[in-house]
Amino acid sequence: MDNFLFYSKNNDLSIENIRNSISENSIIGKEILYFQTITSTNTVALELASNNCKEGTVIIADMQTNGKGRLGRKWISPMGKNLYMSIILKPEIPLKDAQILTLFSAISCAHAIKKLHKLNVLIKWPNDLMVNNKKLGGILTEIKNEPKRISFAVIGIGLNINLERKDLPEDIREKATSLKEELGRNVSRTDTMIAILEELERIYNLLLKFGKTFIIGEYLKMSSTIGKDIKVIMNDTNIIGTA
Repeated sequence: MDNFLFYSKNNDLSIENIRNSISENSIIGKEILYFQTITSTNTVALELASNNCKEGTVIIADMQTNGKGRLGRKWISPMGKNLYMSIILKPEIPLKDAQILTLFSAISCAHAIKKLHKLNVLIKWPNDLMVNNKKLGGILTEIKNEPKRISFAVIGIGLNINLERKDLPEDIREKATSLKEELGRNVSRTDTMIAILEELERIYNLLLKFGKTFIIGEYLKMSSTIGKDIKVIMNDTNIIGTA
């Protein structure tokens, strides 16, 4: 953790402003750790969670050298353009409902982006944030569990903010997008981060209060998958059908 800093050197990401936006009663964001360069926010968050850090600790980075995507894929994480963060949670929910944490996070991000930037974000099962049929971001949830209960969960969020089309590998240029590409202007990472943390806090409290039924209902409203022909990849097995 030699690269730990208190403030980002990039003008559009103010860790001080993000910290100041967190209310005293919040669970999420009471402690925020910033790194200019990091292997992966999830990797560091898992290490911190294993050492019994506070629930709600948020790890933010300006760049990841080994960003983690779902199914072992690498998440493209250039310096100073996007949001890379992980949140440590210790929810009192059954282990069998762990998948709900990914949905809660995706719903929170979608709500935040819609409120702040007026974009209609949909969720492609189970963890992709989509705008105009292109991937805007993704969620990676990793958990440590005991029999039938979650010890802690690390929720990684990667969101393309000021990424330009030329920054992307050719093979995904037609499949991915960013807020800058969709809005036609540079976007404040600070404002976007604050909006996401506010929604994460709000919806996490609703999850703890009302359980998974509320989250499932919200997901169904935002799903880009329901009713469509899909292919599910499970290890070496492919299942084709209608969602």
